[in-house]
Amino acid sequence: MRKITQKNILVMLVLASFIIAPLYGEKKITGENPGPYFSISLLCPNTSPARNQWASLMVEQLPKIGIAVDIFDHTGWAQISPRVWGHPGPYPIPTYAEGGYDILFVGWSGGLDWDPTGLYDSPSITPNGDNFYQYNNPVMDNAIGNYTSSFVLADRIEWLEEIQAILYEDNPSIPIIYPLEVYPHNENVTNFSGLLWSEEYHPFYKMFIPGETEFHYATPAHFEDFHPYIFESVYDAQWLRQIYNGLLQRDSSINNGYSPWLCESFSSSDGLTYNVVIKTDACWADGTDLTTDDIIYNYQLAVTQSLAGTSYSSNIKYWDNSSITKTNDKEFSITFKQAYVFQDGNLALDLIPEHIWGAIAPADHEAASINWTNNHPEKMFGAGPYMLDDYNATNGVIQLEANPHFTDWHGAAPSFDDIYFEYKSSKEAALAALAAGTIDMVDAQFSPQLNELNLPGVSYTLVDDPGVQEMVINMEHPYLGTGDLCPNAGKQSARYIRKAISHILPREMICNEILNGLGRPGVTACPSVAIGFDDSLDYYEYSIETALQYMALAGFDAPVPTPTPTPTPTTSTNSSFNIGIAVPVIIGIFALIGSSILIVNKRRK
Repeated sequence: MRKITQKNILVMLVLASFIIAPLYGEKKITGENPGPYFSISLLCPNTSPARNQWASLMVEQLPKIGIAVDIFDHTGWAQISPRVWGHPGPYPIPTYAEGGYDILFVGWSGGLDWDPTGLYDSPSITPNGDNFYQYNNPVMDNAIGNYTSSFVLADRIEWLEEIQAILYEDNPSIPIIYPLEVYPHNENVTNFSGLLWSEEYHPFYKMFIPGETEFHYATPAHFEDFHPYIFESVYDAQWLRQIYNGLLQRDSSINNGYSPWLCESFSSSDGLTYNVVIKTDACWADGTDLTTDDIIYNYQLAVTQSLAGTSYSSNIKYWDNSSITKTNDKEFSITFKQAYVFQDGNLALDLIPEHIWGAIAPADHEAASINWTNNHPEKMFGAGPYMLDDYNATNGVIQLEANPHFTDWHGAAPSFDDIYFEYKSSKEAALAALAAGTIDMVDAQFSPQLNELNLPGVSYTLVDDPGVQEMVINMEHPYLGTGDLCPNAGKQSARYIRKAISHILPREMICNEILNGLGRPGVTACPSVAIGFDDSLDYYEYSIETALQYMALAGFDAPVPTPTPTPTPTTSTNSSFNIGIAVPVIIGIFALIGSSILIVNKRRK
């Protein structure tokens, strides 16, 4: 399944800034900072209450190691873009005072297959690409090149660990936290793969509640799309994935890599041409044999522009109408147009039965899916563990029933006879239904808090969100990046300063106090969910003493104090900055707004 790219995320954020008017402007910092060695400015989006709090914390923390904060520019994405990825030139992107930036607070959405190309490779330095960090390291370029050309998973993981080691040492970005999601559920739920579920890869065929034949899942949004190639909402993707599966499937037993599902085997010697053998007994939910002709139909359909599918522009990069060569009804080869380190994902295309859809013009597929969902649910089936039984549009309920022929090719029946995806209008309604036993699991996008889950018969699963919040460093900054103005001039001194900043970032407090336990301290820019994430690396601990030692290594006359405890998130009454409105009041307003708005998570294929 295709993911939104980081570049597309930036474009959408810029567009969103025209809708959400900036609530903050550029404000001068006032007050005294004892003995500053140099000053910088902080650039922060005004779209997240939590990020507002940890950015404000850093305004207070940085002066403790001799870095004064001159300006805290808390503004909208439309104002941020011209300073960073959208800088008009001349290049390199300069400091904040010269129209660029020094440090930017930002969050990235990643995924199981993480590709750092475009962010950390030197050919992608802005304006040529999205490396607005302006990070230039030949060792990193080599590691990324090897990572993106390794078609053996073990080799790919080895190179990703090398990339993480480089990021950990160089700190072109300083990771703050990895967000966590919480899924409240019946305490007896077993075989729930939370990460694969949140990433839209998890059919519920093995999930189980002893003594139960039905499973009820609460979602915070109405259902809008009913075709596996035409959807935007993650909620539609999740129930559609129960019906429509592909030749390959994510497998939690192999580090969430792909393993054969509807196929018996797949192999390639060059990452371009794959030989695939379909399972002999593979069939659709009506018992019709699943053949190579179905595969050809689906891959040709997925590159048909008139289908209006969300993944069209991505698919055409990798295959066309002539890419598949049929050997027989159960064997074929597919030759992709270009090598791709995550080519397995292209073999996991969700499949629909040609004998049901073949007579429908591609341009009419969306209308047909809506009509059939409402009036002919018997046509809404694939080869997955479930098929559509009923859709109640008034109440927002999708009812699925077990595929009677799933056992024919999989060898075991789904655990539940029926699955219900049910719209709930609020977190309170969803949790009340969970406590009453009429709902078995509540979606994480209701934003439940851990202290709300002390309910009889209720447990929860914490799942790493596929992203990271970080502080982006301008690697052309004369102190933070090049180190040219440091007493011990050079890049090594700049590296020491970045390490010092990382050591005065109170990650544990942010996770425990600001995020109420729904976060993990950030280690590198690699998402914690990525296949190959190196969990042997530990985050930089909070230590003013260690931070000042690094400042001394950069040549500054830094004192080494006694160890200092982790700060509290409450803004001091002797705050060294002023943003026009009292920070605790603004944080309270943001928190109130954030708690009353339900964010519907949208993803594209």
